[in-house]
Amino acid sequence: MAIRDMQLAWQRLVDWLETNAPATASSVLAPATPAAITAAEKRMGVVLPVDLRTWLLASGADHGPVGVTEGVVPGSNRDLLGLAAMERTYHFKMEIERDDPSYDPEFPFWHEQWIPIISDDDACYGRFLDVRSGQIGSFGDGDAPSFGVHEFLSALFSETVDFMKQISSGAPGATGRVQGSRLIWVL
Repeated sequence: MAIRDMQLAWQRLVDWLETNAPATASSVLAPATPAAITAAEKRMGVVLPVDLRTWLLASGADHGPVGVTEGVVPGSNRDLLGLAAMERTYHFKMEIERDDPSYDPEFPFWHEQWIPIISDDDACYGRFLDVRSGQIGSFGDGDAPSFGVHEFLSALFSETVDFMKQISSGAPGATGRVQGSRLIWVL
């Protein structure tokens, strides 16, 4: 995964939002600092892959009360997590795994190498990035995690931009709409 691919995928997404859904674009987080990313890695005990670090350096600071970029990715109540929100969700999931270990260690509820990148407000449903492979998987309350949802983070953002282009072109079957300068995903 090239750094440039990640940067381009994210920039295409932000450019679309700024042009077509400026209210949603306003929720895009500011860049995280390298020091903040390194500190979070130490607290979680993982080394983040280059593509995740690259994205966080573009939009990972979450100094505000919410700490997420709202409504950017398809799905209901699923927000891109900022660095501190990732860390909080990670520790929450790891605490559940420690307190009630998965029956089958080959298929755990949560793994120490999974970093949550998208989540609902309750951390019940979302997506994670497996730091070992860079692949995106999904998690759900009571569901076994699924793997290979996207090959890389840039693929998730590129697919999202493709959906956005369908919306702006008025393509039949588009998975969302813009209303009041806000992107609304249709499930």
